[in-house]
Amino acid sequence: MSAGNTVEKPSSRRARRAAAKQAAKPEAEIEQELDEEEERAITAGKGRATPGRRAQEQGEKRGNFIARTFGGIREYFEGVNSELRKVSWPTREDTRRLTVIVIAVMIVSAIVLGLISLGFTELFRLGLATPLIFFGFFVVVAIGGFILYRRSQRSDASPY
Repeated sequence: MSAGNTVEKPSSRRARRAAAKQAAKPEAEIEQELDEEEERAITAGKGRATPGRRAQEQGEKRGNFIARTFGGIREYFEGVNSELRKVSWPTREDTRRLTVIVIAVMIVSAIVLGLISLGFTELFRLGLATPLIFFGFFVVVAIGGFILYRRSQRSDASPY
């Protein structure tokens, strides 16, 4: 089968029906349809460029610099107001419970950080008076860091 034969034959039932309808129509009706298609295809120019989608969404900015500035500020506060209306505010009990949790965590962390600071202050005070203590502490820290590093490398290598 050559390529020319396949192009000439209608490949589907739909194409054969369309060809049969065209053959059954009078020529005056076909010409009228062609005229209607030509009228629809030709449109008059608008005389201006079509604005882009982004410009259509944002709308045209009108007015001078001061009017645009205050319009932008007003638009910002309207957006803030609409977002605040969407907020689901906690109840009084939820607020009280969460406040107690925050204050308790803050107090505990302040105590822990204070103890760490006190420990390092004493270590440096003793270390400056006796350099051997200072040196011993840093050797212990270095060995502990090396052990932790090796342990983390070993656990990364295992597939589970």
